[in-house]
Amino acid sequence: PFMALLYIVLAIGVVVLNFERVPAVFHDIVYGAFNPAAVTGGVIGSFFLSLKKGVSRGIFSNEAGLGTGSIAHACADTSKPVKQGMFGIFEVFADTIVICTLTALVILVNYGAAAGAELTISGFTSTYGNWISVFTAVAMCCFAFSTIIGWGLYGARCIEFLFSEKVVKPFMIAYSLVAIIGATVDLGLLWSIAETFNGL
Repeated sequence: PFMALLYIVLAIGVVVLNFERVPAVFHDIVYGAFNPAAVTGGVIGSFFLSLKKGVSRGIFSNEAGLGTGSIAHACADTSKPVKQGMFGIFEVFADTIVICTLTALVILVNYGAAAGAELTISGFTSTYGNWISVFTAVAMCCFAFSTIIGWGLYGARCIEFLFSEKVVKPFMIAYSLVAIIGATVDLGLLWSIAETFNGL
């Protein structure tokens, strides 16, 4: 939560410091979404590809569409299930509406020639300077580490349900090795693997 809040504050800072570009960014977003030429080109050329990418990234972002988030909330030690459910709703809102929108604005007000995480880092560094790349790298490591832990929990609970509790430890060892491989392979290949398994 600390890293997420700090990320939000810094992202809001980028938007405020580049406020004169924000109306143009929103204009481009709306114009690009509702421009007849863009709609025609999208329908004819890449509608299904765009749909596939949007859905797969959305599922990967907050797992709301995938249904795995409920596993973590079901494991929570709480006396008020409704409160836990409200936290689950807030989690999706904070991730999708707040953090993803701010990240998009950071990227779009400082558009650079990069890809993936480098695009977000270049958005911050063009406003704050090179020192912010250290924070962004640390924040992304924290987000990635918590994601690895979360997916490990989901996998362990599913393996336990399908087989038995005895299989959980070997699964976690194999999962740790796969996480190391995942950190070293090509980014495009990694996205393809993640999308395939999410689809399955």
